[in-house]
Amino acid sequence: MQMFANPDVALEGLRGCTVGIEAEGDFRRDLEWLATRIGCEPLALPAGVRALYHASAYYVGPFLIALLKEGVELWKSFGASEADALRAMMPLLRGTVAAVLDGGLANGMGGCVARGDVGTILKHLRALDERFPSSGALYRELALRNVPLGIERGTLSAPRAAEIEQLLLRTRSELLAAS
Repeated sequence: MQMFANPDVALEGLRGCTVGIEAEGDFRRDLEWLATRIGCEPLALPAGVRALYHASAYYVGPFLIALLKEGVELWKSFGASEADALRAMMPLLRGTVAAVLDGGLANGMGGCVARGDVGTILKHLRALDERFPSSGALYRELALRNVPLGIERGTLSAPRAAEIEQLLLRTRSELLAAS
């Protein structure tokens, strides 16, 4: 799995990449041998899952870039440049990846959902809903997916998780009306 936006950059990072192979018999063995020869890790895929395998890459490739773009646009709204925003976000991104590599998905996650900080989540939602409704909707969806990770991490209790879920399920108009 590798992003090929710039082939030179992609080739530098190819060693250690996983290569999904959906093939049988000698052809599969030949492809596995080729993958190993170029320094990649072959992964035999069951028949019929190649589309899911490929789609999964979008979550940590192009979709990650879309999330970075969301963050950049928020920074631009208060006068920062794209370069300023990316310079500020890259240490956070590297630290997040390092935390996941160190402790796994749940233990690598921090932030207001993981710690059950309803007040901060409410502030985030109000700010986003007021100025960037589509970003507020995306925030809700992603934060809802963080709730089970916070519970698994052990920093979010079930009652607080339910409270956060209820808050996240409230609509933009409900929150703005309650302000």
